Amino acid sequence: MVDDAFERGCEFKLVDVTEVDDSKMLCILSGVGGGVPPEVREKVAPYRDKVQLGPDARLIRLRAAARELSMYIGSEFYSYIASETGGGNGVLPMYLNALEGKISVDADCCGRAKPEMGLSLTNAAGIPVTPLTMISPFMEVVILKSSVDDYRAEDIARNVAVACGGGITVARCPASMKDYKRGIVPNQVTKCIRIGRAIREAKEGGLDVRSEFVKTSDAVSLLDGSWGDWHIEGMGRYSGHRMRVWFKNENLISWLDGESHIMCPDLICIVEKEGFEGTSNFVPDGNHDGKTVHVFGLKAHENWGKPEGLEIFTPKHFGYDIPYRPMEEILACHS
Repeated sequence: MVDDAFERGCEFKLVDVTEVDDSKMLCILSGVGGGVPPEVREKVAPYRDKVQLGPDARLIRLRAAARELSMYIGSEFYSYIASETGGGNGVLPMYLNALEGKISVDADCCGRAKPEMGLSLTNAAGIPVTPLTMISPFMEVVILKSSVDDYRAEDIARNVAVACGGGITVARCPASMKDYKRGIVPNQVTKCIRIGRAIREAKEGGLDVRSEFVKTSDAVSLLDGSWGDWHIEGMGRYSGHRMRVWFKNENLISWLDGESHIMCPDLICIVEKEGFEGTSNFVPDGNHDGKTVHVFGLKAHENWGKPEGLEIFTPKHFGYDIPYRPMEEILACHS
């Protein structure tokens, strides 16, 4: 998407939250979906032949989602904002902003990646998720006018995604910049840029990549070890320790030597030692066996530590009877 925007002669205009007038309207743009059984993909396959959008399919769906929501609320959007710090969803709104000549706000609505729509600071801040518009891969338009809460909207959107073969494009949370200031993590985009630059320059300059990453991101080293089947055996100074990590798309809960350790909403980041690339959970079972990795913990944005944030994003949300403990408290007990 970034390359496509540049090839079209567009530019990304990133502005600080404080530079956007409170009255300006924004909305979240993202993809929603996940894995579906082969039989579901086969069932919708004939529709792909009926509706062929060509190489600009993603852009066409993005524009349609934003346009349908704009028409429904009767207001133009000044900018589109990211739902999370995710590889795809972090770039989607910036991509459309670039192509439409709009600015991108230096923020997103989570400060980390997340597996569900409801795990959002907009939810914690009470910004309604609806109305929302859904565009299928076949350009069908579904408008959800209202929902009981963000979790109900999540269930509805996921079911629409399944009916569409696994994925849809969604525009949601139409609100003013004044409201969004209560439900975003400011400076998140520039933070990611700084971290990426530090890692790249460390590699190019032969510096210790791990040290540069820790210095730039304020990450805390939790473990070095050999990754296998999402259980990590400690190595070096961590020899004799074992870490388990549970994930739902993203790494969410960890245990060190059988005791609960760093947990959501704080971040658990697993990075390959060779090349210092982040690991993906979208791999066949066992594909990580034998890899040597670094495990880091990063403190979530402060708004997640407030009661309204902890009410929606802790291990209990995922069915684990584990009381949330802040990362700094856990590490102090292990120091």
